[in-house]
Amino acid sequence: MAAIPQHGIGDRLYHNVILSFVRRLLVSAIFALPFVLAGGYFLAASYYGLEGSQVPQWTSFVVIAVGLALMVIGLYMSFTGIVPSPGLVPGEKQLVMRHPTMKPAYARIVMSIPFFAGALYLGFFTTSPYVYATIPFVVGMYLFFKGAMRYLRNLHITYTVTNRRVVHMYRFLWLTTKEIPVSRIISIAEARNFFEIITGRGSVVVSSGIGAGQIIKIEEINDPAPVAEALRALLP
Repeated sequence: MAAIPQHGIGDRLYHNVILSFVRRLLVSAIFALPFVLAGGYFLAASYYGLEGSQVPQWTSFVVIAVGLALMVIGLYMSFTGIVPSPGLVPGEKQLVMRHPTMKPAYARIVMSIPFFAGALYLGFFTTSPYVYATIPFVVGMYLFFKGAMRYLRNLHITYTVTNRRVVHMYRFLWLTTKEIPVSRIISIAEARNFFEIITGRGSVVVSSGIGAGQIIKIEEINDPAPVAEALRALLP
């Protein structure tokens, strides 16, 4: 069988359950902390007359609430994100387990930073009306939340290939699985756009017929070629 072994202490540490939980919790804290700190500072500034005291108090409370909400959601999803793993029946062997790459999520978050910096500059280092600072701030928030939601979503998606089936599993507030038995696979295809090619990621599309219920798309994974090869090795 075309199993894809993972060697080295780096791989073992990466897949350790406790370290995986701590790593995901740390990333969630990084997402939330800037909002909590910024909201706390503006709230303190309004009381003690510091720089930024002109920011309305309700804005500070909203920013703090956003940060706390991200922390709570991240804490919950850090607990549940390490759970998805399909049970194996006697005689079944796991060949591949993958999760979607976090590169698109990180890219959106990084793209939001210049907009936040521009909003900070326009708001506190120029005499421009606050409406000018609001526009880049809103754009930055949009990109940031798109990236954060993609990151949290990807934590809960697991793709598993065994010697008997292909499984897509999603677990958040509910559990959803989709399976295709190996014996029913009729086509395997790789899909990559230009940006996926240059970043080393892509998708593997497994089909057992026509219609959404007959297709599993193992999407946005790093180095999809070995996954496709492992699947092709299972075909008669």
